[in-house]
Amino acid sequence: MRNLSAKNRILILCAVWLIFSLLMFMYGFKIFDEANQKTLDSMADDRKNLAILENENLSFKQTQADLQKMAGEALQPQDFFSQDISLVKELQVLENLAGKYAVDMQLSGVAGTIDSLPQAPTQTSLAVVPFGISLRGDLGSVVNFIENLENLGFITNVNGLTISSGDKNVVSVNLSANFYLRK
Repeated sequence: MRNLSAKNRILILCAVWLIFSLLMFMYGFKIFDEANQKTLDSMADDRKNLAILENENLSFKQTQADLQKMAGEALQPQDFFSQDISLVKELQVLENLAGKYAVDMQLSGVAGTIDSLPQAPTQTSLAVVPFGISLRGDLGSVVNFIENLENLGFITNVNGLTISSGDKNVVSVNLSANFYLRK
């Protein structure tokens, strides 16, 4: 190497630089790009998880505020779940609601005892009472019945709803729903 002229040294150095640059463009930058893409994907997942956690935190804080607000009201959350294991009051409310809106109502599926009812998928001692309602009446009355069903003094969870129309604005509705009872 000592006998090489400065010109040859510069040419060899340029050739080594070109070979190094070529290898970097062919292989090195692809490796760096893959690593960068993995980092970007990880950051995007972290941002999405952060947004989910922030929304859950906000929901939790709102729930706490709502519970504190409801603490001073007459109807307490523990009153949402009936302790009337015979369901007489709840059934009377439904029958009165049907009478109020002139809707023909038929109940089905309410049977069993509190001990034979399935456990609700919660950490509390709630039981699920499945039942069905068949309604027949004019469309406006049936809609009013369903809207009021959502706002009763006890929780009724509607699982399914089918509507069929008849003649002269008469509709038939079949609901499948659940009551929740405290064991």
